[in-house]
Order: sequence, then C-alpha cells, then structure tokens
Amino acid sequence: MDGKKFDKNTLKTLVIVASLLLNCVLGGASYTYYHHLAEQMNETASLQSQVSHLEGSVSDLQAQADESQPTIDGLKAQVASLTEEKNGLQTQVDTLTSQKADLQNQVDTLKAGASSGSSSGGFSSDSSSVPAAYSSSDDQSETVYVTDTGSKYHSAGCRYLKKSQIPMSLSEAKRQGYTACSVCGG
Repeated sequence: MDGKKFDKNTLKTLVIVASLLLNCVLGGASYTYYHHLAEQMNETASLQSQVSHLEGSVSDLQAQADESQPTIDGLKAQVASLTEEKNGLQTQVDTLTSQKADLQNQVDTLKAGASSGSSSGGFSSDSSSVPAAYSSSDDQSETVYVTDTGSKYHSAGCRYLKKSQIPMSLSEAKRQGYTACSVCGG
C-alpha cells in the first residue's frame, strides 16, 4: 500500500506542480496581454488628445477665415468698382481719340482748303467748309493754333504751323500770353 500512496501522493504533487506551472505560464501570458493592452490604451488616449488639439486648431483657423471674409469681400467689391471705373475711362479715352481723329481730319480739310485758297491769292473764307466751332468771331469759340515753341497764335493754314499746331480758343491763347501772328493775323 505504501507504493500506492506514494503514487497517489506523487500524483497529487505532480498535479499541484503542474497547476502551479500552468498558473505561472498563464499568469505571465495574462500579464503580457494586459501590459500590451495598457500600452494600446495609452497610445489611443495620446492619439485622441492629438485629434482634439487638431480640431481646436481647425476651429481657430475657421474663425480667422470667417473674420477675414468681410475684408476679402470688400476688396473684391473695390476691384470690381475700379475695373468698372477703368472701363468707363477707357471708353472716354476711345471717344476722345475718335474725336481727335475727326478734328484732325477737319483740320486737314481746312488746310487743304487754305492751300487751294492761297493759290488764288489769299485765304478762303468759304464758311461752308469750316465747322461751326471754328467760324464764330467770339473769342470763346474762335479757334486759333499755337506751336510747341512759339509765342504767337495763328489761323488754320498759316505757314508757321507746319511742324506743330495745338488748337485752343482765342481767349485762352490771349490769356496765356500769345499774340497774333504778323503773317496770318491769328
């Protein structure tokens, strides 16, 4: 019987030792598992903190964008207004350029008439070819011509107007100190 007891005791001891070993192995595995789980939870908490910080930054940037929007809208309105004004001024420039070309054509016509009139001995006074703005004897509406460098005012077709001719009213020419040309009488 002693052999059976020994076997039973040995078996009990072996079971106890096996149980302890199993507990140690499982306990170590559990510790490793829980340690790994704790690290993942810490990492998750850190990432959530970063997400919260980034969401705060996004909110701040959105607030700045919202604050800047009225300024941006105002500047866009100014650009639109200035563009419209520029287009209006360009239209005026185009109109004045066209008027200048028309006036130059009239001056050229007057010169041609004056040249043909001077070949017959004098300046042609045919008022049908002279525009109304040039035919009035009133100082305000009578147009005379000055040169870039001279101090005299001239009538259309005067030989001294070959290099330059700047139209202006007779009253303006007198106001600026110009005197009548001795050849054409202004």
